[in-house]
Amino acid sequence: MEKRTDLAVECYEEKEKTALSGVKIEQHGTVTTVSVLNEKGAREIGKPVGEYITVEVPSFVNDTDIFDGRLGKISALIKKLLPAECDNILVAGVGNMDITADALGPKTLSYVFATRHLSDDLKRVMGFEGLKSVAGISTGVLGDTGIESAEIIKGVAGEVKPSCVIAVDALAATSAQRLGTTVQISNTGISPGSGVGNHRFEISAKTLGVPVISIGIPTVVSTGVIKGTQDNSMFVTPREIDKVIQQGAKLIGMSINTCLHPDINEQDLYALVG
Repeated sequence: MEKRTDLAVECYEEKEKTALSGVKIEQHGTVTTVSVLNEKGAREIGKPVGEYITVEVPSFVNDTDIFDGRLGKISALIKKLLPAECDNILVAGVGNMDITADALGPKTLSYVFATRHLSDDLKRVMGFEGLKSVAGISTGVLGDTGIESAEIIKGVAGEVKPSCVIAVDALAATSAQRLGTTVQISNTGISPGSGVGNHRFEISAKTLGVPVISIGIPTVVSTGVIKGTQDNSMFVTPREIDKVIQQGAKLIGMSINTCLHPDINEQDLYALVG
């Protein structure tokens, strides 16, 4: 049975956790890193060459507080994949605001501290002279805009000229237990809709010309996985999806803020965006 998933760790598990040529696996507590080292590894696991970091987190359904060490942990993992010199960042929220399970990207932008518009004088008055330049864009979906998300991001990047793009999108999983309990961070970019069989233009360093970090949370699983059949035409999502998206967007947005602005206290950052 063909299983559709955006999670590299699930692709590895589908291979029954056997040693794969060109693929390296490291696990430290709740963090699993899948490194696809070469093209042979990419063929073995079905994912592009690069690093895929999966973090297990408490379920967003019962989550009430993100200030429990998770921000520092996830922001450190994001920083690990960022380019060494990265002072100008474009954060792209990919997805459909009108479909809750696909609204993670747009919702995350409401928690991202945008600073590109701040003048040097204002930064000085605020005491934030060292702020990185951060801009955000919500791409919408092809059916509404008639424009591919990758095309919108490329157009904005042409003006903003970022040193890195951080793309946030909802993901598909093959395990219902991973819905709302997993965060994946990767330096390979994304192909929006690939996990649900709706492949769109790739958002990656190859298409944009700058490094792309992708961050996502699984929000859907196919009915075929649940029933044990080959029918992957329909996808289901947790009934508490509103809470998953709200809390997941807050965690990702604030983790990005903590990563990019380490000199500002987490609570102060939240006050600026929350």
